[in-house]
Amino acid sequence: MISSTDKFDAAGLIVRLGDLVLLGKRSKFCANLTGFWSMPCGAIEKNELPKSAAIREFFEETGCDIKSEINYLTSFKMENGGTFYVYSAETKDLMFPSTKAKDAFEHDEWGYFKISKNSLPNPISKETKKIILKLK
Repeated sequence: MISSTDKFDAAGLIVRLGDLVLLGKRSKFCANLTGFWSMPCGAIEKNELPKSAAIREFFEETGCDIKSEINYLTSFKMENGGTFYVYSAETKDLMFPSTKAKDAFEHDEWGYFKISKNSLPNPISKETKKIILKLK
């Protein structure tokens, strides 16, 4: 397990359904942002491209495949000195994360939230909130 003080790069994938975004509440088993609502995300493995990591992490945490185009949104520096890469995809159908997903234990619950300042759940990191609100 990677400690929150170790330097590493990470990637995440925001999935939109119209004006809704899929977020998971990170469980006590997560080394970073425990209890926060977040896009599916995780550490980039050695020799892995950030986009590939975002797709892999999304699948491992939800058990869902993304069949639509995946686009780079932004990146930012994390507290540990690494870079966090954010990608987005749009879907036309509801995705229901599976409790049988490989890393399903990383989230206590899932939800679709309207992309608006007063509709996003708390707690949520300022970076995640800022990125989601720019999708509107």
